Amino acid sequence: MVLTVLLPTGDPGDVSVDSNPSILELLPPRGDTVLPQANVGVILAPGWAGEILHIGGTVVPVDQQRIEKALNSVIFRPGADLALVRLPAQEVCTTVRYWPVRNPDRTATIDWCFRVDG
Repeated sequence: MVLTVLLPTGDPGDVSVDSNPSILELLPPRGDTVLPQANVGVILAPGWAGEILHIGGTVVPVDQQRIEKALNSVIFRPGADLALVRLPAQEVCTTVRYWPVRNPDRTATIDWCFRVDG
């Protein structure tokens, strides 16, 4: 007789990302603590595109987002003369809208929060 035991790893992952085939990674991860100059965004699966709608309630214009089609990523890094010079030192929530490249009318959103230290 063979007995197999599965033990949890202690890190259950982010169910909303793990169960969503269109999203590979949230930047920063949900619940993480980051510095005020951290990148904020998402890495999407091939065949998907997106945009950041807001970071902490501040709308981020598309022309201030680094949208890398070849890398399937949408990233904003705070800086001078941008919508955010730095991320506020508090809990910050972000919303990203994403869609299949071949069907851009079929949009969805993902929301997540992280903590900014400093």
